[in-house]
Amino acid sequence: MFIFRRFMWIFILILSLGAMVSCFGGDDDDDDSADAIGDDDDGGDDDGGDDDGGDDDGWDDDADDDMDDDVDDDGWDDDWEDDDWDDDTIDDDSIDDDTTEEPAWECPLEQEPLVLWLSADDSNSQASPVISRFYIESGRIVPRWQVRTYEFTNYYQIEYEPPVPGRIKIVPQLREMENSDYESGREYVLQIGAQSHRINAGEGRHVNLTFSLDTSGSMGDGAIHLLKDVCKAIATQLKDGDIVSMVEWSDSTSVPLNSHMVAGPNDPTLLDAIDDLSADGSTDLHGGLVRAYELAEDNYRDGWLNRVVLISDGGANTGITDINIISQAADDSEGEGIYLIGVGVDSSPGDYRDELMDDVTDAGKGAYIFVGSKEEADTQFMERFQENMELAAMDVQVRLEMPWYMLMKEFHGEEYNPNPDEVEPQHLGPNDAMVFHQFIIACDGQTVSGEDIIKVRAEYTDPFTRVEKQDQKTMTIAELLAADADQLLKGNAIVAYAEALKEIDRLIDDGLGQAALTLCQTTKDTVQNAAIALGDAELEEIAELLGDYESTVGSFAH
Repeated sequence: MFIFRRFMWIFILILSLGAMVSCFGGDDDDDDSADAIGDDDDGGDDDGGDDDGGDDDGWDDDADDDMDDDVDDDGWDDDWEDDDWDDDTIDDDSIDDDTTEEPAWECPLEQEPLVLWLSADDSNSQASPVISRFYIESGRIVPRWQVRTYEFTNYYQIEYEPPVPGRIKIVPQLREMENSDYESGREYVLQIGAQSHRINAGEGRHVNLTFSLDTSGSMGDGAIHLLKDVCKAIATQLKDGDIVSMVEWSDSTSVPLNSHMVAGPNDPTLLDAIDDLSADGSTDLHGGLVRAYELAEDNYRDGWLNRVVLISDGGANTGITDINIISQAADDSEGEGIYLIGVGVDSSPGDYRDELMDDVTDAGKGAYIFVGSKEEADTQFMERFQENMELAAMDVQVRLEMPWYMLMKEFHGEEYNPNPDEVEPQHLGPNDAMVFHQFIIACDGQTVSGEDIIKVRAEYTDPFTRVEKQDQKTMTIAELLAADADQLLKGNAIVAYAEALKEIDRLIDDGLGQAALTLCQTTKDTVQNAAIALGDAELEEIAELLGDYESTVGSFAH
C-alpha cells in the first residue's frame, strides 16, 4: 500500500507541474520586495508563540499525519534497508504507512494561526544532486538514500531579484494543486525564497584560507587529481595579500604552506605546492582537521573571511574518527569566526563516503560540496566562489505564519518546528537564496478566504556589524495566487526530479521496473516542458539526464 500511494503521489506532483506549465505566464511583481520589520504595520504580533502556553503547531495531535519535532526533507522514511516502512515521524504507535491509508486531515481544535520555523538545510549542502548525476552518467541506479531533496533546491539556481546590501528579500509564491489526492479540502504548493544581495567577483573580503587535504592512499587515481582541481580553481579567485596555509594528512600531518601571502590569482608558490601533492598511506581525518584549525587560528584576521576548506573522499580509518569529536572541532572553531566548507571528491560514485562529510559540515555550518569532475570544480569555486565562501547573513531563521486551517503536508527542507529553538540556524552567502518548498493542506476547503494572510519573516545577524535584523513579507492568499510564480515552477520541477529518483529506486527494488521506467519518462517530459516555458538551461540539463537514465531504468522493465 505504501509503494502504491507514494507512486501515485509522485504522479500527482508531475501532473500538477504540467498544469502550471500550461498556464505559465504573468509579469514579475517588482513591488513584492521584503519589508523590513520596522515598516510592518500589522500590530507587531510576530512573536510566533501562543501566549497561553498551549500547542503552537495549529493541529490536532491525535489526528495529524507524520509530524515530528525534527522533520526530514520529505516526510517519508528513506531508510531503504528497513523492511518495516514506518513513515510516521511523531511516534511509533501512530500511523504505519505501509499498511494504512493516509489519515484524514482534520482541522485543529483552536483557530489560531499556524506558526512554523523552517530550515532549508543546516549547512547549505549541495552534494546530493551532483552525486546523483554521477550515478546516472555512470549507468547506475541512484540509491534513494543518496537523494536529499533540499540539496537539489540548494544546488540548482532558483534566483529572485536581490535586495539592497545587508538585507534579505522574502518572496513567497503559491499555487493550488489541480490534481490533488486530497478530497476533503484543498491542497497548495508554497515556495518561499530568502534572497541575499549580490556582489561581483573580486568584491569580497580578504581571505585567511587553510586547506585541510586528504592525501591518503584511498585518494589515489582520480580523487587526488580532483583535489588539485578544486585547489587550483580556488587559487584563481585569490587576491594580492590573501593568506593561504596548507595541511596534508595521511598517516600523519605535514604543512607544505604556512601563512603564505599570495601575490594574487594563480600564485606560483601555491600552485607548486598543489602540484607536489600525492596520495599514500592511511587516513587521519581528525588529526588533519585539528591541525588545520590551529593554523587558521594562528593566522586569524579580524574583518577577513577566515575559512577552513576540507577536501577528502570521506574515509576515516586511522586516529580519533568519532564523528562527535570531529564535529565538535568544527563547531568550537566556528564560534571563533572560522567557517568550514567541506568538499567531497571521488571518481567512482559507489566508493565515495557521504555521511562523514555531511555531518562535519553540518556542525561547522559551511557548505558541503561534491566534485566529480574538473568542470564541477570550476563551477563551484570559480563561478560560485563568493556564494560558497563569503557571508551575507548569519544564523538565519525563517518564520512562516499561515491561517489556522492550513496544515503542513510535506516539507522539502531539512526541518521545521513550532519551536524556533529546535530549528538550527543557517548562514546565507551572497548571490544565493534559501528555498523552502512545501505542500500545504487547507483542512476545510470552504473556509479558505482570499483575504487571509500568509506571513514570512527572516531573522538573522549581520556578519559585519553583528546587529540582529529582521525582514518580512505579508501577502493575502488572493495576492499570492495572482502573483508571478516562475521560481515556483522551477522549484516544482527540481523537487519532482529528486522525488522521482527516490521512487524509481523503490519501484525497482519491488520488481516494478516498468512502472519505474514510466515514471522516469513522465518526469523527463514534464521537466522538459518547464525548461521550455522558462527558457532554463539547468532544467534542460535535468531533462537530458532523465533521458539518459531511461536506458538504465529500462533494463529493469519486463
